[in-house]
Amino acid sequence: MRFVLGLLFFVLPNIAAGEIYKFVDENGVVTYTNMPRPGVKPQIIIPDISRPASNRSTPAEKIKSSGKIATPSYFPKVDKGTQVKRDDMRRQLLVEELRSEERNLAASRNELSQGSRRPGADVGKLTESVRMHEKNIEMLNKELSHIR
Repeated sequence: MRFVLGLLFFVLPNIAAGEIYKFVDENGVVTYTNMPRPGVKPQIIIPDISRPASNRSTPAEKIKSSGKIATPSYFPKVDKGTQVKRDDMRRQLLVEELRSEERNLAASRNELSQGSRRPGADVGKLTESVRMHEKNIEMLNKELSHIR
């Protein structure tokens, strides 16, 4: 049994290997296939990463060589001024959300302290609400630290 499983472990990745081609016909129907169509140029070819290519470099190698992440030529470009405005707007939205979560956390803590004194209150639900707001605040602070 182990031999059969081991054999499948080595054979299946090779069966699934291959390039993926994307074709769009005249009616706009998109087809993805592993078989190239003769006489038809594919729009996208997703390379087979299971086979080594001599000229293919990994994303980590591209970053090491240039110091930047290479983007495809078709990727939209944004000028620096526009990006600064977008980052500022994003920062403002995150700060507003952070303030809102801090208010909600204070309210949840207040409900928890009052609810723990009342009989029949669902303390577990109130505690979970406090944890959720604490986690949201943690994640918002983390996201704010990533903005340039």
